[in-house]
Amino acid sequence: MIYHIVGKETAIGDPYAPPSLAKEGFVHCSYREKVRESAALYFPADATLVVLEIDPRGLPVEVAETPRGPMPHVRSAIPAANIVARLPLETFPR
Repeated sequence: MIYHIVGKETAIGDPYAPPSLAKEGFVHCSYREKVRESAALYFPADATLVVLEIDPRGLPVEVAETPRGPMPHVRSAIPAANIVARLPLETFPR
């Protein structure tokens, strides 16, 4: 599984296509062990966040080398069927 972090109020359409897809050509994702680090780097500390658990099967996933190590990038909108769970960050496994 791969993970994408959004604000609690973010609308998740079918397919899900965040602004980064149009701007950068991919959806930023993380591996499980990097989710909390990603949240801390890219969102305000008081933000209420949800972690989308994404089944990558059938998606065009590219593993990009980043300063924080390899990170998955999805190079398309994500069908709702591939979003298997929406988990509050505060209950996401450490």
